Amino acid sequence: MSTALGVEAAGRRLSREAKIGLAVVGAVVAIRIVGGNFIANDWEGWGTFVPTAIGAAIEGLVLWGLVFGVLVRLSARSRGDRPGVVAATIGVLAVLSLAIPYSAPQAVLGAGAVALGLVAVDRPERPLSQPPGKVAVALGLLVIAAWLSFVAFTFVTGEWPDVP
Repeated sequence: MSTALGVEAAGRRLSREAKIGLAVVGAVVAIRIVGGNFIANDWEGWGTFVPTAIGAAIEGLVLWGLVFGVLVRLSARSRGDRPGVVAATIGVLAVLSLAIPYSAPQAVLGAGAVALGLVAVDRPERPLSQPPGKVAVALGLLVIAAWLSFVAFTFVTGEWPDVP
């Protein structure tokens, strides 16, 4: 039996989707705090660091709640082909979010597409759910790779790239 956060009542274990979501959001928040305060911008003191860190943490929790707490959780529990269709939709939204580099939703949406795509692929009783699930996993991994390339650029050069 699962509870609202994807934790099994008997064993108190997080679902695979919840683990993926927490890992990605934790990494995104940490990278945004370190990259935004130490790498890409000059150190302006703790008066700037603390609000930036709190803002990144709140943004990460809100994104995790919306993507993994609502979309992924509800779709993973549904019957039929819904997980594959929702996963592919999240994957397309993640690709579209690449128009705004360095935004946290890119990585979180990409991870949501991967997590829900894996749910869709793991349903052998619903073969129509598997192709969109595979597409979602591919799109999600592509978006995560693009986001990581943005982060790597910032860490290597110490500045944000020019965006037209």
